Amino acid sequence: MKYIISESKLNDVVKKYMEIIYGDIEMNIDEDEEGFIHFFSRKDFDDDGYPVRIAYRNKNGTLWISYSFLERMVTLFGTSVNEAIEKYFEDKFGIVILRINVEF
Repeated sequence: MKYIISESKLNDVVKKYMEIIYGDIEMNIDEDEEGFIHFFSRKDFDDDGYPVRIAYRNKNGTLWISYSFLERMVTLFGTSVNEAIEKYFEDKFGIVILRINVEF
């Protein structure tokens, strides 16, 4: 069965999902001139016990998201989830995102 939901409801569902699965996402800003902003999960850890980096944003406003993160989001929410991901990061961290790319 398919459900049709509005854009604002999709944004709410994505936000809630992010909070449940990834916890309070941590934002770290590089101090060098590149100014990368890294986003780490507080609930998802790699095999060595380090928090998983979900995404990072460069100084040009591109949000690079990990392929596994995008794959999980598209599987759950469909291919129109990019705008909801963008809105989540912009609203939560107060940053501007001009585009989203995938990091393999």
